[in-house]
Amino acid sequence: MRRFALKIVILLALVWSGWWYLATTSTRNSVTAWLQDRQTEGWQAEAAAITSGGFPLRTTTQIDRLVLLDPARTRGVEVPRLNLSAPIYWPGHASVHVPAGPVTFTTPQGEVELGTEGARAGMRLRPGTALQLEALSGDATGITLDVNDLRLLDVEAVEAAVTQGRTPETYTVNLVLTGLSPSEALFEGALLPRPGPGTFAPVVADATVTFDRPWDRSTLQDSRPQPRQIRITEIAASYADTGVSISGDLDVDPAGIASGSLRLRMRNWQDVFDMAVATATIPPEWAPTVGQVLGSMSDADGTLDLTLTLAAGQMRIGFLPLGPAPRFVIR
Repeated sequence: MRRFALKIVILLALVWSGWWYLATTSTRNSVTAWLQDRQTEGWQAEAAAITSGGFPLRTTTQIDRLVLLDPARTRGVEVPRLNLSAPIYWPGHASVHVPAGPVTFTTPQGEVELGTEGARAGMRLRPGTALQLEALSGDATGITLDVNDLRLLDVEAVEAAVTQGRTPETYTVNLVLTGLSPSEALFEGALLPRPGPGTFAPVVADATVTFDRPWDRSTLQDSRPQPRQIRITEIAASYADTGVSISGDLDVDPAGIASGSLRLRMRNWQDVFDMAVATATIPPEWAPTVGQVLGSMSDADGTLDLTLTLAAGQMRIGFLPLGPAPRFVIR
């Protein structure tokens, strides 16, 4: 009896080992084939090494010095190391880990270097042939952003999550940025006065977006799902004595044009107004009139509570036109 049990254990171990080998080999071959396809399209697409591990419970693939560059558009990215991982029983619960170090992006305007003390992302796909996106999450700490060797900002931590709602085409979006600190160079480059020293209070964004169809495997080859309803529970940011919060609901038509209203609350609104004038968001010739109207609408403590209306592709606050509304289109 013991010999029979031992044979069963050995057989199961062999089957499990074979399954793990097939799974890791398939992942490694898929990465290699994807890089070769990009090379065929004229890209520079290469990795210094692709190795597998994780036995016995997970499949892991480590990609060292991943370089992707599209010469036609002068856009690319270089990642020192990328670790892909998934449970052996269901590859649809995948995770990606980028160890501490800089990730370099190439753009027509120059190089952008994104540094972190480590970044992670997780993805859950719903079992089934469609492989609908069930959840997507990510976090990073010790973030820095440099453009052409010029530091623009530091962020202590970022946490983000996208979760499928009660209906397949609805997703909740949550974002928290902690310790956001713009550099002096960023304010100078934007020709903006710095409101004061220090960092932003935690920047938060909570919203629910309903698309015209769920995000699933078809979105990799076909057109992307497009937003049809956007419900903003809160988007809030504050720096020094200035704060802005946004909430409201928008409907989006097939052309990406939104209609609806948003509530804007601004604390110490004069600083926000001065920045809008300095960046020509509000045309200088309108500044005296707009400033006088906003001043008459503000509370005694300098808080402004406004309704931003979007209709027929235009934005306005009360009777004041603000110009074309943004289009919500995902390419």
